[in-house]
Amino acid sequence: MAKDAIELANLPNGTKAYLRLNSIDKILKDKGLDANGSVQAFHTNNVMRRMKKYMPYRTGATIKVMIAQTNIRKPYIILDVPYGKYLYYGKVMVGKPPKTVTDIPLKYTTTKHPLAGPFWDRRLSAAEGAVLARELQRFINRRSG
Repeated sequence: MAKDAIELANLPNGTKAYLRLNSIDKILKDKGLDANGSVQAFHTNNVMRRMKKYMPYRTGATIKVMIAQTNIRKPYIILDVPYGKYLYYGKVMVGKPPKTVTDIPLKYTTTKHPLAGPFWDRRLSAAEGAVLARELQRFINRRSG
């Protein structure tokens, strides 16, 4: 028998029962709980979908770029644009690249997104963190049920 098997019992007729356990990594992968699994994809997609409400919006290009650049199977959201940093911090950036942050606040247009402002990930977490956690738990429960 394999080295990783555990002998459970010796039956009266001489038969031996063994138990082989999968590794923790394999169990997590099988359940979709690893970094590239279906649970991560669901959560990243759900966060991106909800985060749009808190992002500055004029033409929608920033949100479309974020969606295009982000791999939902990874545990992070990407927005790699030159103006992304100053939008996120809500401060005017000055100087030649690399630009530096000033103390001058940006004035966000809130006609299309009334909740828009700086630090949109933190704003989402504060406003909807409990809802995100419940939806993620519901997704996990549906998968394992």
